[in-house]
Amino acid sequence: MKFLLKTIVLLAVLGAVGYFFMHKTPQQKAFERALAAAQQGDAAAQAQVAAGYAAGEGVRPDIRQSAEWYKKAVAQGNAQAAYELAQLYLSGEKLTRDVPSGVSYLKMAAEKNYAPAQYALGRLYQTGAESVNQNLAQAAFLWMQAAEQKDADAQAALDLLRTEEPETYEQVQPLHAAWQRAHAGDAAAAADIGQQLLNGTLLEKNPEQALPLLTQAAQGGHAGAAYVLYEVYNQPDGPVPHDAARAMRYLAQAAQGGYAAAQYNVGQQLYQAAQTPEDFQAAFNWLAQAARQNHPEALYMCGILHMQGQGAEKSIPLAIADFKQAAELGHANAQYVLGQSYWRGIGLKKNKALAKKWLELARQNGNPQAQELLDQIK
Repeated sequence: MKFLLKTIVLLAVLGAVGYFFMHKTPQQKAFERALAAAQQGDAAAQAQVAAGYAAGEGVRPDIRQSAEWYKKAVAQGNAQAAYELAQLYLSGEKLTRDVPSGVSYLKMAAEKNYAPAQYALGRLYQTGAESVNQNLAQAAFLWMQAAEQKDADAQAALDLLRTEEPETYEQVQPLHAAWQRAHAGDAAAAADIGQQLLNGTLLEKNPEQALPLLTQAAQGGHAGAAYVLYEVYNQPDGPVPHDAARAMRYLAQAAQGGYAAAQYNVGQQLYQAAQTPEDFQAAFNWLAQAARQNHPEALYMCGILHMQGQGAEKSIPLAIADFKQAAELGHANAQYVLGQSYWRGIGLKKNKALAKKWLELARQNGNPQAQELLDQIK
């Protein structure tokens, strides 16, 4: 009899469990399917599980679990998950309010071109809320990106800004156009917008966004972008880890691509290390290429090499011509040499008035020896 009762109870329990599993709600079934996929590493499913925990759909609400699953999805580059996590941190309604984390996640989502995040972040830049530095140009730039994706809120905000701040709108529009061309593969546009984001002249400085654009431009053969990357990777305390080997590769690319500053830099490095006539000639060849593009420092160095006869024809007239061209371009040391040449009659007819003119310009431009010679002349 006891055995029969136990059997009946067991069957009743199993029946109840079976009934429960057979009669799950659609939300519960959807959540379980999403959870299974999320546990296998599916980013979209992880975001879905996070949303389920946040709303209590198909599972008991658990905001901490929601945040953890959102973070897993964000780690795999899910922009919507970053946006939703930002909202949780910034609202503070369900999760402890954390403004720095919220803004950081919002920027992640915006940088991945998620329109709602671009609109929301633009609002923060417009108002200067949540410790974000007010920047109307940055707001307009973000709204233009979101409006391009048919985001109605961003388009409305942009229309209002265009009416109330037309100057800002006109400044940002070319940058957005460059952004569009860059994403269509235009190397020159990628270089332009990359440098804007690297320097932060109008938009907020953003090396993380700038470097991929500059790299894209350099890979597309843009010598100026290659030189900027040389400068970035050559800095010991720059926005990226110092990488001398990579920096030199970009410098070589920029010089070979005809970028004057890079050609001067290569020539100067070769000059400083030169020991043989061939070394000096190699240095002069690079400096001369930059000088032909009116690079003031390169012209000055060519003048020195012509004066000394190192790697180039020894010729005072050629040296004076180089110094004069560099001086006219505002090179302080060349102005000093030219003033001294007029005063002492070195390669030029003595002329006190011209000597004083060039020495005064040299002094104004920071040459420390110019004042001493001016005092002697006076």
